[in-house]
Amino acid sequence: MGRWFFYGILLLLAGCSWGKYQIPKQDYQAKVQVLGVLPLLIDSAAPFDYPQKEALLDMLARSAVGKHEVLVERLREKKGYFDVRALSGNPGLIAASLLTGKNPPDEIGRPQGYRFNRAAVAELSQRNVVDALLVVVFSGARIKETRRSRTLLESLKTKYNDIVATAAVVDRNGEVLWRLSGDDTYRALQLQYPDFDEAYFNRTDLVRVKNIRLSGVEKALNETSGRKKEGRLPKMYDKLFDRIVSGISPGLLDSL
Repeated sequence: MGRWFFYGILLLLAGCSWGKYQIPKQDYQAKVQVLGVLPLLIDSAAPFDYPQKEALLDMLARSAVGKHEVLVERLREKKGYFDVRALSGNPGLIAASLLTGKNPPDEIGRPQGYRFNRAAVAELSQRNVVDALLVVVFSGARIKETRRSRTLLESLKTKYNDIVATAAVVDRNGEVLWRLSGDDTYRALQLQYPDFDEAYFNRTDLVRVKNIRLSGVEKALNETSGRKKEGRLPKMYDKLFDRIVSGISPGLLDSL
């Protein structure tokens, strides 16, 4: 009975990972012994609608500075790599040289990841002596989904503007080994909401989609996770990093 309970726990843990490997996990573990984690990047060219778009992107860029160092520590704690290194550099310049284009979004608008400049990947990998790079990119997106009112009685299905995050592990040759995108895309910030209250009080079936004010977005961005060890890490990064770590931390299950 104890053995079956043990295997049951392993199966439960196996279902808690995010993202998709592009090669077998065992090959990934053999190939990537030293992982380099780049500063969090912002794709400022991604199409989305927001009245104060530039101010929003600037605020996001300032917030992201240095956060990848927390991601490095979490990956190190899992002991799935020989070494995990926080790489330095200007995020804007890295994004300009590294990202060569986007894959077409899926049918509802979720990003399907990026294409990478092979020469830039090779140069970064060789200079920092790493086997692969972990690239995390924030971008705007217009995603079709159903959102409900606070009472859950009303709903509206349409395209909403959001800030989302995708991630990829790219080897020295520019090949993607693991990807967090598509249905695993992380919604970092919600920028719009359907105003059901306005429709109710105006006795109309027309529900308008409104933009969340920049001050409201900033509060959401700075909302903390409550983890004592990491101080006041915003919840947005906390949840994103948990997904990435669970997706690319080789462990006991890979040897079964």
